[in-house]
Amino acid sequence: MKQALIVLIFVTSTAFSQKIQLPATTQHTLENGLSVILMEYKKVPVIHFRMVVRGGSALDSTGLDGVAAMATSLMREGTETRTSTDIANAIDFIGGSLSVSAGADYCAATAEVLKKDLATGLDLFADVILHPSFPKAEIDRDRKQRLANLEGLKEEPSSVASIVFKKNAYGNHPYGRQSMGTKASLDAITRDDLAGFYKTVFIPNNATLVVVGDFASAEMLDKIKATFGTWQKGEKLDISIAPPTMLQGRRVVLVNKSDATQTQMVFGNTGIDIKNPDYFAIQVANTIFGSGFTSRLVDELRVKRSLTYGVRSGFSASLYGGTYSISTFTKNATVNEMIDAMLNEIKKYRANGATAEELKKGQNYVAGSFARGLQSPEALAARLTDIEIYGFPKNHLETYVQKLKAVTLDDVHRVAQKYFLLDDLLIVLVSPAEETSPKVKTYGTVNIVELQDAIQ
Repeated sequence: MKQALIVLIFVTSTAFSQKIQLPATTQHTLENGLSVILMEYKKVPVIHFRMVVRGGSALDSTGLDGVAAMATSLMREGTETRTSTDIANAIDFIGGSLSVSAGADYCAATAEVLKKDLATGLDLFADVILHPSFPKAEIDRDRKQRLANLEGLKEEPSSVASIVFKKNAYGNHPYGRQSMGTKASLDAITRDDLAGFYKTVFIPNNATLVVVGDFASAEMLDKIKATFGTWQKGEKLDISIAPPTMLQGRRVVLVNKSDATQTQMVFGNTGIDIKNPDYFAIQVANTIFGSGFTSRLVDELRVKRSLTYGVRSGFSASLYGGTYSISTFTKNATVNEMIDAMLNEIKKYRANGATAEELKKGQNYVAGSFARGLQSPEALAARLTDIEIYGFPKNHLETYVQKLKAVTLDDVHRVAQKYFLLDDLLIVLVSPAEETSPKVKTYGTVNIVELQDAIQ
């Protein structure tokens, strides 16, 4: 058993001074390999369970996009002894929550209940993890709903732009798969595919269970051993995915939405993985440039030029890679002005970096957001599982704000030049092709995609 005192530092708008100390965590490994982390958090009479297993939608086979998402969703839609309705009624009756979902790198099962309902909540939580039955009727219902959702997304330009950007930025990389599924893959997925994915990744020696809330650790550990101790080990996955390749040069993908009165845009390329040594400098630099209400992009494109109501840049970082992107929209008539202004802001940032005032504001903003994101058992459990899944140092939370504080103006300038790309850019537009295509040819080779083909 290991103990680690987690100390979090809260940053005010003026100084990195005020400290918040949270309870200790205890870590245990059951005989079947299940890793268990407990944190007593008694501010509210709530208990939050979060189990993560390594392996997510990046493991979907070619042609079977959506297996991970569909399998995890169906885990709470029927077990060996409970129907979907039984599960829904039981968790609703105690006012709790229960879900299972898949990300690119891992799957997560969560449950939250009041302390007085611990027995019921733990029983339901364990049942959907240990005994999902994948009933045919629920598979058919889920498949039908996903197919309908795919069609619905075609009327959401921001969703279309995001999906097309991801697909083109990653190419054939596993992160580029349509994790919600495609029409062809959803029609092809069988119960055996779903059950096979579950049996491969949901094994105790591939899992971490974090419990945060109002309990006594010794008693909680006994309950977990009694509930999950007989869960049988499996063959642990050896997951190794090569990083994605960065796109070279500029290219434009124009999704033809003939009735669009505004053009949705996403600019970017592949980016960083979550353990990149420049991660903290990039967080600060990105906040200055395009994240938050006082960013450079908001000031230039919304406040000064009135080209858009919203614009945001960001780095989406996963275990084996990620993306760098800027998302916004503008009137069809101002597409060129928007693109030119965007490229000019990137050029200026790469050339000049930030000011001392911007650096301080950016550090405070990121640190404040980090601290505010640690105010509930659910948020704490998510951070603790991140440490395990991504292999962060055990003092990751303790040192987070200090690492933000250590970022210098030189660091911001360096990462702006390295990661805020100007010449190697994918530009995705959702717009009437006939009107927009002639305008954007100067930015790179234009590939026109019809809307019905954009989301397969």
